[in-house]
Amino acid sequence: MYVELHSRSAFSFLEGTSLPEDLVAVCAGLNMPAMAVLDRDGVYGAPRFHMAAKKAGIKAHIGAEVTCEFSERNISRNISDFRFQIADLNVQQSRSISNLQSAICNRSRLPLLVSSGTGYQNLCRLITKMKLRAKKEEGAVREQELEEHAAGLICLTGGDDGPLAAALAEGGFDEAVRQVGHLTEIFGRNNVYVELQRHLHRDEEARNRAAIEIAHSLKLPLLAANGVCYAIAKERELCDVFTALRHYRTLATAGRLLARNSERHLKSPHEMKQLFADLPEAIANTAELSSRLEFTLEDLGYEFPKYPVPEGETMMSFLRERTREGFQQRYGQATAELRNRARRQIRSRGHGSALRALPLRRTRRVARYRY
Repeated sequence: MYVELHSRSAFSFLEGTSLPEDLVAVCAGLNMPAMAVLDRDGVYGAPRFHMAAKKAGIKAHIGAEVTCEFSERNISRNISDFRFQIADLNVQQSRSISNLQSAICNRSRLPLLVSSGTGYQNLCRLITKMKLRAKKEEGAVREQELEEHAAGLICLTGGDDGPLAAALAEGGFDEAVRQVGHLTEIFGRNNVYVELQRHLHRDEEARNRAAIEIAHSLKLPLLAANGVCYAIAKERELCDVFTALRHYRTLATAGRLLARNSERHLKSPHEMKQLFADLPEAIANTAELSSRLEFTLEDLGYEFPKYPVPEGETMMSFLRERTREGFQQRYGQATAELRNRARRQIRSRGHGSALRALPLRRTRRVARYRY
């Protein structure tokens, strides 16, 4: 059985086109028992993905594509590798997608899957640290942070914008071996999978041949994935529109920035088995890895933060009083009918939702107590 473990939703802004619910619906229609959504630098779509998967009776694997910044390791400037024809790679496209700004600031997208509650916490910490120190779309996780928060995470080597592709483009085969070896040092040998994608591109197949040899030399498992960007093939047209917008082009001038075909949709297990008929272990490993991803959002075990309150108050009494003040400020001059309706809403939704009755500035003031 094949399980799709690398897909993006519409929460990867201007990169994925399908809502989590649509991805789940197609996945269920293909009789896949599980799938993973790895959105760019966040888990924004995870709750909707989880709820839709629960209704459909499939397992939702949580993760993200995290922008990472790897330090330079004597990278060769010769990007051609005659054994694997790495010169066929579209280096300009790789740099554009990966946001590679320089050899010293070597960035790529690292697909990370959550295998445990600790892994979910670590993924959120990595994303939070990246977001806090940089403007939108400019942040990156550092190597040291990956090492500190690697527990409970499983790493894929990625597709066009992954660390393996970036290493091949920047330094050739030897650099790619070093990069993948470094990932095994960070995450552990049992937690790194060499990802293969096939979208009928010559340059992609050249990278796959290199990736297969790297996996064999480092004794790492291969993993088939389709790098899904849309649920069904016809949504490729919308994906093209997003690509043009992302690069500030019109469709007429986007040219080779647009996808060459419509292969990045959710494919059936039968289609993927045919596509990787020469590498059945890459298909089998998707089910094996899926069985290792035990964490779901059901296991989150959220506990409301314990914020400080004035002496003589409990958190609940403090919240009740703030809610009463907010009600009075917002609805004090309202009609009797509107006040009664607001009171019923507060009572029916409970005190946990009572913050919705507060004015915005009051909500912000109370929220500060949480941290």
